[in-house]
Amino acid sequence: MNLKNYLYKKIIKATILSGIYDTSYISLRHSNKEVFGEYQINGIIKIANKLNKTPTFIAKNIIHNLNIKNILYKIKIVKPGFINLFIHRLWLANQAELMFNSINFNIKKQTGTVIIDYSSPNIAKEMHVGHLRSTILGDTAVRISKFLGYKVIKVNHIGDWGTQFGMLITYLETNNILFNKKITLENLEKYYCLAKKEYKKNKEFEKKTKICVVKLQKKNVKYYSIWKKITKITINYNQNIYHLLNITLKKKNIVGESFYNDKLSLVVNDLIKKNIATKNNGSIIVFSQKFKDKNNKNLGVVIKKKDGRYLYTTIDIACLKYRCNELKAKNIIYYVDSRQKQHFDQVYEISLRAGYIPKNVKIKYHFFGMILNENNHPFKTRNGDNIKLLYLIHKVIKRTKKLVIKKNNKKSLKKINHITNIIAIGAIKYYDLSKDRKINYVFNLDKMLSFEGNTALYIQYNYARIKSIINKSKKYKFNQKNSLIITNGLEAKIIFKTLQFEEIVVRSTKQGKYHILCEYLYNITNLFSKYYQKYPIIKIIKNEIGQNRLKISILVSRIIKQSLNILGIKTVDKI
Repeated sequence: MNLKNYLYKKIIKATILSGIYDTSYISLRHSNKEVFGEYQINGIIKIANKLNKTPTFIAKNIIHNLNIKNILYKIKIVKPGFINLFIHRLWLANQAELMFNSINFNIKKQTGTVIIDYSSPNIAKEMHVGHLRSTILGDTAVRISKFLGYKVIKVNHIGDWGTQFGMLITYLETNNILFNKKITLENLEKYYCLAKKEYKKNKEFEKKTKICVVKLQKKNVKYYSIWKKITKITINYNQNIYHLLNITLKKKNIVGESFYNDKLSLVVNDLIKKNIATKNNGSIIVFSQKFKDKNNKNLGVVIKKKDGRYLYTTIDIACLKYRCNELKAKNIIYYVDSRQKQHFDQVYEISLRAGYIPKNVKIKYHFFGMILNENNHPFKTRNGDNIKLLYLIHKVIKRTKKLVIKKNNKKSLKKINHITNIIAIGAIKYYDLSKDRKINYVFNLDKMLSFEGNTALYIQYNYARIKSIINKSKKYKFNQKNSLIITNGLEAKIIFKTLQFEEIVVRSTKQGKYHILCEYLYNITNLFSKYYQKYPIIKIIKNEIGQNRLKISILVSRIIKQSLNILGIKTVDKI
């Protein structure tokens, strides 16, 4: 049950019944202090000023028409114009009981199909630290959407097409480099860097590259064969990283830029036909109605070069058209670097003008910030190159292993490695997800692997403690048919927090901001940690109070485990 949403709808209905039809001022928020109850209704003062009435008069009318008195044990008007709601403990306990007995926590299932575009690495290059956020954020979006009941189409829109392949293939051909088992992705990236340098300084090489690109776009047998080999090496490498990071992307989810190759000319011709695109010095250009150049003229966006090459903008327009018109998607979410905002704004503008996006389709670009070093600069190597993602993962694993050995020196190496991988990967993912995706954040390994604060290790450690209680209780009879009750203030706080689960999950999904879920997860874990220290469970497990505390423990453990699973983080019963 989405408690906040349920109450808000009741409050809006009561406001309308009070003769107030403009309800835009009304809001409901969680109270900051226990003395103010669980929720506070805001906006009364603004309504009173608009209607030239006193806030008390407005508040009393809303309360009179508020049909939730079975849920509340007290409603209090607080000057200058707030309404505080105090929820009855018995009602809270009954709702928690429904959660306990439900497979999906009594959460309302959603319907509809959503396409989630994420990760999107480039072929012939190793994934670097810049791909971390797109991959983790996108995969969390997939997991949370599936949990809520949506049908999800995962798309890994890899960069497997374009001028860079012309450069690389031309370089391989010019230097007589043949494919064999010894060629790795690291080799290919080195060749690409050399090819890029050659392209900039050698006009003849540049000319051959452009010819190669056009031939590749026409699927020339020779060049297409080399391209497929390059692609295969990269994809296999990337899949190993996805497996290591517990990312759900598979090879079948890859729909790269090359997929849209046959659709590009159709898009360009259609844009010309609709007078959206025009020929300009041999190239095909769309003049933006939204963006201006440095001379304050409409910015020209090239969609086809005069030598016949298509650009990324053309591919992304064809991609959006395909998803809207062929896949019939109603919701499309992109996880992309904030530095690409103008590019995607241009793609969206052109697609909208062309009529490729139906009115009932919702498209969200969830932009994210950069990962920074301790000096607040982009997280790169000393020579300015992007840090390889695999290197970063192994660095965290190495540090984590020392921590695990220190606490578990008697465990077998196999067990230590198992725990290490779960903790290390969980630490990387949680540290990223616990930050607002819109902002840049500093990569700090010490904070990431801390047992204190809002970290994966703190959550996993406390989860292991709860599981220890549950496992110890197995030798005693547990009667889960006994209805859950609230016997103290701390239990009331914990139960109220469990009932916020659906609200938090839904809000995280709508905003694509999973730090909301992380903050919730930390708070409920912290509350239970205090509960665990203050109230014994196993010592009184045989009586009704002990059984009730065990039931609360089981419910909290399920929520923690499910939340971590949504975030793509595994749990361990012992750390």
